[in-house]
Amino acid sequence: MREIYTEVAEVLCEHKQLNINAMAICQSLGYNGFKRLHRCLSKKMMCAEISLINNFYDKYRDVFLPPHATATYAPRDLKSHLMEWDKKLLDGITKLGDANKKHFEKVGVENCVIKDIMECMLHDYEKCGRWYKRFEETSWLAHDLHVLDDRLHDKLKKIEESGNPY
Repeated sequence: MREIYTEVAEVLCEHKQLNINAMAICQSLGYNGFKRLHRCLSKKMMCAEISLINNFYDKYRDVFLPPHATATYAPRDLKSHLMEWDKKLLDGITKLGDANKKHFEKVGVENCVIKDIMECMLHDYEKCGRWYKRFEETSWLAHDLHVLDDRLHDKLKKIEESGNPY
């Protein structure tokens, strides 16, 4: 089981760092909505990592210390950010799906932590693809980018102010 949890922890650690990098990059590009989105997602990955540690102890009565993966992630603009993030999300979803399948084969049930984070990444994967397609259709019109960014900022600001960590 430790091997499966290690695989999942590597994905969580990579995506936590990826979102921290994306947060800083999006802010530097002037997209505060995307900055806030990635800040929330980095917190979600950190919370999921903690849940994974607790889940391992609860289920197997042993301490699990996750490895710490790094993510080299440095897009230059919003277009390359969405393209790279889309690839990273799909890769993470695939790895988590494989890990959940292994977990199911070993114990006969899915892992709730893996399932929750997969659902989060699937949601982000769908949104990322829609945004990319929309921006392609409008030839990456700056006004369109900033309208979405402003809406993301307002939506996520309310979520953060409510005390929800993600």
